[in-house]
Amino acid sequence: MSILQALAARYERMAAEGEAPEPGFGPAQIAFTLKLDAGGQVVGVDDERRLEGKKLRPRIEPRAPLPPKRTVAIDSGTFWDKTSYVLGRTAPDPAATPARQARDAERTRQEHAAFIARHEVLLAETDDPGCLALLRFLRGWQPERYDALDHAADMLDQNVAFRLDGDIGFIHDRPAARAAVARAAATDPDAPTAMCLVTGATAPIARLHPSIKGVPGAQSSGASLVSFNLDAFNSYGNTQGGNAPVSEHAAFAYATALNALLSPSGTNAKGWVEYRNRVRLGNVTVVFWADTSEAERIAGGLFDSQPADEATETDAVKTILQQMEQGKPLRDAAPKVDPATRVYVLGLSANAARLSVRFWMQQSIGDLAARFTEHWNDLRLDPPPRLWPPSIRALLLELAAQGDAENVPDHLNGEFMRAILTGLPYPRSLLAQAVMRLRSDQDAQDRATGRTREKVSELRICLLKACLARAHRKGLFTEDVPVSHDPANKEAAYRLGRLFSVLERLQRAALGQRNATIRDRFYASASATPAIVFPSLIRNARNHSKKVRSATGAGLAEWFEDRVAEVVAGLTVFPKTLTLEQQGLFALGYYHQRAAFLHKKDVPAEIDAADAVADTSEED
Repeated sequence: MSILQALAARYERMAAEGEAPEPGFGPAQIAFTLKLDAGGQVVGVDDERRLEGKKLRPRIEPRAPLPPKRTVAIDSGTFWDKTSYVLGRTAPDPAATPARQARDAERTRQEHAAFIARHEVLLAETDDPGCLALLRFLRGWQPERYDALDHAADMLDQNVAFRLDGDIGFIHDRPAARAAVARAAATDPDAPTAMCLVTGATAPIARLHPSIKGVPGAQSSGASLVSFNLDAFNSYGNTQGGNAPVSEHAAFAYATALNALLSPSGTNAKGWVEYRNRVRLGNVTVVFWADTSEAERIAGGLFDSQPADEATETDAVKTILQQMEQGKPLRDAAPKVDPATRVYVLGLSANAARLSVRFWMQQSIGDLAARFTEHWNDLRLDPPPRLWPPSIRALLLELAAQGDAENVPDHLNGEFMRAILTGLPYPRSLLAQAVMRLRSDQDAQDRATGRTREKVSELRICLLKACLARAHRKGLFTEDVPVSHDPANKEAAYRLGRLFSVLERLQRAALGQRNATIRDRFYASASATPAIVFPSLIRNARNHSKKVRSATGAGLAEWFEDRVAEVVAGLTVFPKTLTLEQQGLFALGYYHQRAAFLHKKDVPAEIDAADAVADTSEED
C-alpha cells in the first residue's frame, strides 16, 4: 500500500468514527471572533487565544472551512481569514517608501474586495440569519472604523472568524454555511477528470494538494507532500497535477489524515504539548498509525517508551510494554490485539515549501513489537540504566553535542530508526558518533535536572553495546559482547577499559575527588592509542598506591595492586591503536568495572574510608 493510500484509508476510518471533518473543512487557527447582530453590526470582539506556557496562541478550530493555498496571488478564505482580507486592514511597514506603502494599501483593498466577492457568490441564495448577518456586515463595513474595535492592536494580521450574537459556535458552524462550503468544494468546473492513482476511480483531479502543517522546520503556512508547480510538469498535454493524478477527494482525505496525525493531542501536567502519533527525532518527524486504535496505542508506547513514572500512556499499555520488554510475545501480553494488524511508519523532514520522505515502512504490530524487543535486548546492560527501556529520542540525544537535539547528525535519525524497524545492523556511523562523544565531551551539570551529565553515560554505553552486540550476531564482529562485568573476558580492549577504571578509582582513593581526573585528561588517548598512554598511567598508579598505603594501611593498597595485576595478567602487550569497534569494547569494559565499584561488588569497605581521608587531605 502506498503512502497516500494508507493515509486515505486512515481518513475513512476517522470519518466512520466521527473524528474527521467533511470535505472542504479542516483545522484552523482562530485568534479573534467578531460578534454580529442580525443587522450585521459588530457588538463585540472575543479573544480566542489560549495561554500555552508564556505565549498566547490561537485557538485550534477542528472543523473550519479549509484555507486557500496562497502563494503571491490574491485568494480569499471562506468565513475566516486574516484581517487584511476580512477587515481591509494590515500592519503598515514603517520602513517602506511612499510608493511601496501605496502598493501595499492597494493590495489590502483588493484582498478585502476578494473576501466580499467570495461570500457574495457563496451566500447568494441563503436565508440563514447568521449568513445574512455576515453579508450585511461585509456590505456595510468601512476599514476606517477598524481602530474603534476592541483588541484592534492585537488583532492586526491575526485570523478572524464570525459569530452571531447569542450563538456558541461560529457562523461557519451553522448548517446553511456548511452546506454552502460543501457545494463549493464539490463543484470545480475547471478540474480535469482522470483515474485517481489512490482510489482507482475516475473523478475530478486535484490541481493543488492541501498543505501539510506540523512538521518542524517547514513553512508556518504548511508544506506540500505532493506538488507540481513548474512548466516542465505540464509536458505531453498534462495540466498541473496531471502527471500524478489524485482525485480531489483523495487529496483532501490524505492531507486531513496526515494533518490530524501531526496535530497535538493535548498538554500534560507540566503544561508541555503532547503528540499521540508524532515523535520528533532531530530534523526527522516520525508519524505512525495503525489499522486499529488498540494497536496504535501500543505502537505509541513503543516509539516513545518511558518508565512507569514518566510515561503518558494508560496503565494497560504500560503493563503490556513491561511484559514485552521482559521477553513476553505480544500475543500473550495483549491477547485482545491481533498481531497481524498493520502499522504504518512515515519519516518526514522539511525541505523549503515541500516535505521530504525520509523513510516509509509498513509491517504488522506483532513484527514491530518483535523488532523493538530485539532492540531492547541489544541495548541491555546489567545493572540496567535508570530510565529503562530508553526512548529513541533519549538515545539520539546522547549523540548530540552539548546535549542539544538540534545537534544530532541529520543522517543518524533515519538510519537509526530504519535499523530498529528492520532488524538490520545499526549504522556504523552510530557507533562512530557515540565513540566520538565519549572522546570529546566532558562531564557537565544538566541545568534542567541538576544532575551531573557524565561523558561515559549509561545510554551511550547502551548504544555502543547495542551496535557491537548486533554486529556480532550478524557475523560482522568476531568478539562476544558481555552484558555485565566479565572478569574472564580476554579481549584486550575490554581489559584495557577495565584497567583504566581501576586506575581512576585508585587515583580517587589516593587524592580524593579531583577537578580533572585521569578520565578527563587521558580517556580519549587511552582508548585510541593505549601503548602511548598506559605505561605512564601505571607509573603514576604506583605513587597513588603508596599514598593509599600511608593513609589507610597496606590492605586497601594491596587490593588495588591485586586488581591491576589481575587485569594486566590477561594482556601480553599494550596495542598501539584500537579500531572503532575495539574503542567501543574499551568503553564497555570501563563502564562495567566502574559499575562493579559503584555497586560495592567485591569492593572492600575500606575504600569509603580512603575516600574520606583523601578528601580531608585535599582540603588541608
